[in-house]
Amino acid sequence: MKTNFVLLILLLISCSGSLSAQENSSKIIEFNGSIRERFELWDGMNAKNYGDDSPDAIGSLNDKLLYQRVIAGFVLHPISLVDIAFHLQDSRAFGWSLRDSEYPDLFKVKAKNTKEPYYIMNTGEEFFEIYDLYIEYREFMENLTFRLGRQKISYGDNRVFGPGDWGNTGRWTWDALKISYKSGHNFIDVFGGGTKIHDPDHISIPFTDTEFWGGGLYAHYEIDNILTLEPFYAIKRPGSAPYANSLDFTRHWVGLRLFNDDFYHLVYDLIASKELGNENNKSIEAFGIMAKFGYHLDFLPSMPIVAIRESYASGGKSTDYRIKTYDYAYGSKDQYYGWMNITSWSNLDDREIFITLFPVRNMKIDTNYHWFYIPEPEGTVLLGTMKLKPGKDFLGNELDVFATYQILKYLQVIAAFGYFVPGDILPINGHDAGDASWFALQALYSF
Repeated sequence: MKTNFVLLILLLISCSGSLSAQENSSKIIEFNGSIRERFELWDGMNAKNYGDDSPDAIGSLNDKLLYQRVIAGFVLHPISLVDIAFHLQDSRAFGWSLRDSEYPDLFKVKAKNTKEPYYIMNTGEEFFEIYDLYIEYREFMENLTFRLGRQKISYGDNRVFGPGDWGNTGRWTWDALKISYKSGHNFIDVFGGGTKIHDPDHISIPFTDTEFWGGGLYAHYEIDNILTLEPFYAIKRPGSAPYANSLDFTRHWVGLRLFNDDFYHLVYDLIASKELGNENNKSIEAFGIMAKFGYHLDFLPSMPIVAIRESYASGGKSTDYRIKTYDYAYGSKDQYYGWMNITSWSNLDDREIFITLFPVRNMKIDTNYHWFYIPEPEGTVLLGTMKLKPGKDFLGNELDVFATYQILKYLQVIAAFGYFVPGDILPINGHDAGDASWFALQALYSF
C-alpha cells in the first residue's frame, strides 16, 4: 500500500489580551483560547469503513482532509477564589469525505432499520458550540472546591474518565457538578451530570440533550515515592436526547489503578476494573485490566523508556444469558489502542511493546507496536466491514509513531503515523483485506 506524504505549512495568527481593574492589579477578565489545525491523510480506510471501494461504500478510502478547531472565550474573576468561564468552539473539516453535508445520516445514533428517533454524535464537525460554561468556587470550605456547568473531566491515564480530545469535537464533554477535596498532592473528586451530544447544526444548551446521565468518584493517594493509588467508581444511565431516553440500562464500574512512573528507574502501571449492572433485563458482568512494565534507561542518549503493556477487556456473545462485553465507561479511545481508532478497550486483547524517547528538550516521541486479538470474535464487526474468519481471533498488527514538540510557550506541533496490517480478516467486497495507513500533522496555538 503506497502512501503519498504531503507537506503542510500552517500559519496561525492570533491575538490575546486581558482587561484589568487597574494597572498592575490582578486580572478581572482574561480572554483566551486555542487554534488547532490538523492535516490527515488516510490510505485504505476511514472512520466508518475499511477496505471497501465499491460504488456504494461509505466515503473515500483515501481522504486528504484538514481539521480546524477554534476555541475562544474568557474567564471572569469577580473575586480571587471564583472563576466564571465561557468559551465557544467551532470545529470544521475540509475535504473530508464523511462531512455532514455529504452524509447527513451517517452520525445518527438510532435503532436499526428505523429513521427516528435519533441523536447526533459527530466527532469531526461542530459549528459555534458552547465548549465550556461554568462557575468554580475554590476553598468555599477548607480544601473543598466546586465547579458547576459545562466542563471537561478526566483523570489518571484517561482510560476510565478521559476528555477524548483527539477527535475534532472531543468525545466527552460534561454538564455536571463536581466537588473536589484536595490536601497536598492527594485528592478525592465526586461529580454527577450528563455528557453532551455533538450535533453540527444545533447548539447544545447545558444539561439538555445529553447522551448519558451519570457521574463518578476518583481519588488519588501517594505513598511516599513508592506507590500511587487511584480508586474509582463510575455510573452511566440513558441520557435525555431523543432515542437515548428510550434505552434501558444501568452500568457501574468499580476499580483501582496502581502506578509509579519512576521507581528506581522501573515504570509500572496496573488497572483493574469490574463492570456490573443491567441492560434490557440482562445482568452485566464484565471486566477490563491493564498491566504495563518498563524501565527508564536515562543513562542512554534520548533517555528511552522501554516497556511492554497488555490491555484486556472481556467480550461476549449476544446469545449469552448475561452481558460479558466490557464497555470503556467515559474513557479515551485512540491513545492506547492504536491511533487509527480501529479498536477500543472493549472485547480486546491488545499486546503491545513501546519505546518512548526524549531526544531534545520539550520533545517526546512514542513508538508503539500492537498485536490485536479479539476475545470473542463471533459476530464482531469493526469499522462496518472488518469481520474475522470463523474460528480465528487475530485482528492484526499496528505500528504507531506519535511525536510532540513544544516549540514555543504557546505553540505545539504534533506529527503522527499509523500503519495497520490485517490478520485473519474475511475478504471485503470480494477482495482480500489490504494494509492501511494514516498520517497526521497538527499545530496547536494557545493564547
